Amino acid sequence: MIDRRASLAAVIRHAVDLEADYDDIEPTVTALTESGDTTLVSPLREALDRFLDEGNFYGRDLVAGILAGIQGVAALPVLLRAAGRDLGDDQDGLRSEITELLHGDPDAARRTVVEFAGANTAELRREGLWALGFLVDARDTELLAAAATDPDPRVRSVAIGSIHDPAGDDRAFRTLVVALRDADEQVRMSAISRLGGTGRVDAVPPLAAIAAAAANPRVRSMVAYALGQLGSDEATPALLRLHRDPDRHVRDTAQNALGSVGGPAAVDPLLTLAADPDPGVRGRAATALAKAVDTDPRVIPALTTLAQDGEAVVRAATVGGLAGAGKRSPHLATLVVGLANDPDPPVRQRVALAVRHLAPDAAADILHRYTDDPDQTVRRIAGNQLERLAGPADR
Repeated sequence: MIDRRASLAAVIRHAVDLEADYDDIEPTVTALTESGDTTLVSPLREALDRFLDEGNFYGRDLVAGILAGIQGVAALPVLLRAAGRDLGDDQDGLRSEITELLHGDPDAARRTVVEFAGANTAELRREGLWALGFLVDARDTELLAAAATDPDPRVRSVAIGSIHDPAGDDRAFRTLVVALRDADEQVRMSAISRLGGTGRVDAVPPLAAIAAAAANPRVRSMVAYALGQLGSDEATPALLRLHRDPDRHVRDTAQNALGSVGGPAAVDPLLTLAADPDPGVRGRAATALAKAVDTDPRVIPALTTLAQDGEAVVRAATVGGLAGAGKRSPHLATLVVGLANDPDPPVRQRVALAVRHLAPDAAADILHRYTDDPDQTVRRIAGNQLERLAGPADR
């Protein structure tokens, strides 16, 4: 039987000295984690406090993992408090431990996270609301609506991110709409992002209004993306305005969104861009038009022309756009197969990536030929795609 106190001391020394690889200490950490020895809880918490005070996030994560293994969901309050201390890292390891506890015993975890959501400090409220996002349901709508008015903007932003079912719950939806007028830009950005995922046509007017009022191009770009996610032709007028925005990134995002919305009014400016003298503009137009294939009969002829463009970057963008759009038709299959022997390696690379989905009947022949391609990247992609061709998704 191992001396667990001595083993814990060895883990702590390792976290302090960092003189050995994790592989050397991993068996000891695993043994402690699986020991179920609750007599270690007190020294583990002392070590956790020490590492938090010292800013040692590596030690924090080691100790947090052992605590979670020994105590299960009972360790959740300690881990959430630890997460509330900013040590300057991304907290991936710690948050992974917390997430496992949340999913391992949701009912017990819910009681803890709801309590934290109403804590006295903004840091703990923020952690509680973040954790609640993994367990959220209709019971939490009012709690999160109240949190969306919290004095701390970071708390408000997390609350907006955790709102439950704004697509089906009008109260949750209204909370997001109100948050569009928040004084903090990050809160507004969170609300814009969530509204884009609702699929609700009534999200278009408030989003269009915020785009018209926003001085920051980052906000206007996020609105354009959200309007594209909604996919409603009600968004077309706002996107046409954003398509003429002075900021290039906003314009590019709006053009992509127009492709997602589709329909003649949205396709018109994309067809104009497809004839632009700048090959970069034509390539972006190809990417956007690929999303609108099913919405306007002019799109396939335009893509056919772009696939024959004199610039390789445009031809590659056309194939990449079709692959990203996930559309299938005999016309598109013919288009991709026609580029299989393109002289430019980046185009053949795109074909190798896309042919399995866009032209499945021709995929095996093209990919086998590509295993002897002069370009090393084409050969590597072809080999990977041939392996996937035999996978369950292609049977």
